[in-house]
Amino acid sequence: MKQTGIVDRFEGDTVVVEIGGKPMNFPRAGAPSMLAEGMVVVVRDGRIAEIDQIETQRIEDDMRRRFERILGKQIDE
Repeated sequence: MKQTGIVDRFEGDTVVVEIGGKPMNFPRAGAPSMLAEGMVVVVRDGRIAEIDQIETQRIEDDMRRRFERILGKQIDE
């Protein structure tokens, strides 16, 4: 079964991924080497199979736009 989630944090040899609003633990061994907090990942067969690069980039772009809007409003005030 395929699921997607967002990497929340690393705890030793464990990666905590939020899936459907709930934290789930996965082994760090075997996970993609470039894994970082905030990345969207695909989980299959009880392990992190891959990074969803497109969805991760979309979320990063959205957050950057929101941050820029906040800064813009603070500068204008």
